[in-house]
Amino acid sequence: MGETVRTFIAIEMPPEVRDYLEGCQELLRGTGGDVRWMRTDLIHLTLVFLGEVAVEELAALGSAVEQAVAGFEPVTLRAGGAGQFPPRGRPRVVWIGIDEPTGSLVRLQKAVADATAPFAEKVENRAYRPHLTLGRVRGGRDLHRLSAAVAEMADQQGPEFEADEIIVMQSTLSPQGPTYLPLSRIALGD
Repeated sequence: MGETVRTFIAIEMPPEVRDYLEGCQELLRGTGGDVRWMRTDLIHLTLVFLGEVAVEELAALGSAVEQAVAGFEPVTLRAGGAGQFPPRGRPRVVWIGIDEPTGSLVRLQKAVADATAPFAEKVENRAYRPHLTLGRVRGGRDLHRLSAAVAEMADQQGPEFEADEIIVMQSTLSPQGPTYLPLSRIALGD
């Protein structure tokens, strides 16, 4: 295989959601937990992580995503409710949930996952849990306080927003953190 690009499919967050996420991070920072917090301008809703995709397959990938979302209208989502992975024991990831009661988001994610499976390094078999990663836990300091604060935020409601496009994104990892570059944007409802 020639040159490859680390790729995922996602929905970007609007400014009001980024502001909400920043507020959530501030609240959780106060617990003293040893967490590497995500930059809120990089937080997105991942639909499918594909891994390394050959550069020569990127146009076909974009077409596959376009065909997969052709029948979908924009989706109204709500950020809110905090949690951690794993749900019990020592947390590794702290997140904010995404709620969409009609099931449209899950159907959209499945359509995109099915259409992009031929491009994926590994096909994910577990149920889709829409969430926004706030941070990754690095050490054991103040985990009890962190988990307690996350639990207190479990029923918190954040802003509602309309997702009207899907993005095929390139991810480049570095010691300074990831950088993301949109490779293609596919509108919903056109």
